[in-house]
Amino acid sequence: MIETKRDFLNKKGLLNRREKRVTHPLFLTLDFFDPLDLPQVKYELMRAARVDNISVVEACRLFGFSREYFYRLEKAFMKHGYVSLIGSPMGRRPLIALNHEIVTFIVHRKMEEPKLSGESLRKEILHQYSIDCSRRTVERIIEKLGLEKKRLYRV
Repeated sequence: MIETKRDFLNKKGLLNRREKRVTHPLFLTLDFFDPLDLPQVKYELMRAARVDNISVVEACRLFGFSREYFYRLEKAFMKHGYVSLIGSPMGRRPLIALNHEIVTFIVHRKMEEPKLSGESLRKEILHQYSIDCSRRTVERIIEKLGLEKKRLYRV
């Protein structure tokens, strides 16, 4: 049995499982550009944004990635080069599991200062616990625990 390119890429962990999200014209018109080839798609994503001067938002839309992922990929590429295109996983980073003590800290701080932002809390967590989580991680915990005041809109 002859191994297909798809099978090969899949076996090596390089298959773009979201190939239908790639809508850049090069990938739709030229056989050289293969939306199944994840490292190629990642490279072209960065090239489009940084060489062709397509906005990061538009490049991410054309290649099927999030902006968050683009910036992580770009940082890894600048630090490690092409090899980073092969080894960086797709998708969101897993939610950092903040322990009970830190979640309790977030609850108490939000109760003391309800207007405290996720970014401010993130900085406090970094300073107090030496844990560098994202602003969004803190905001998700606040949302999940219902600590954010709901805005009421007048009709």
